Amino acid sequence: MADKQNVFEELLRLKENSYSPYSNFKVACLIYLSNGEKIKGVNIENAAYPATICAERSALAQAYSLGYKKSDIKSLELYTDSETLGSPCGVCRQVISELVDWSATISIYNKNGFQLETNIKELLPHAFEPAQLIK
Repeated sequence: MADKQNVFEELLRLKENSYSPYSNFKVACLIYLSNGEKIKGVNIENAAYPATICAERSALAQAYSLGYKKSDIKSLELYTDSETLGSPCGVCRQVISELVDWSATISIYNKNGFQLETNIKELLPHAFEPAQLIK
């Protein structure tokens, strides 16, 4: 994977693909895979807000659509267009908890650059797990 400054610069370019006419809040996500490939995602808003797709889910849906699985995902790099620390929303945290290995690194950036390295266990310590549905 590239160094944090190169990732930050790529996220800054990627955020320009965001479709965010309602909030003007651009979010970009890069998923680094174990084979060296990367998947890109941005937020896509809709006037019907529940139809909005967050950058994390955009990238994850693309990764799975291309045939990648949880074990292929090495890290998730997230940029939020803010001055303060941003982080995945609750829905994204739940989706990440199911589709990304819990040991994968999640790095968070904002307008000021790299801010935090974490993982889904830290972001969502009591995730709802599919095993809870099986009786």
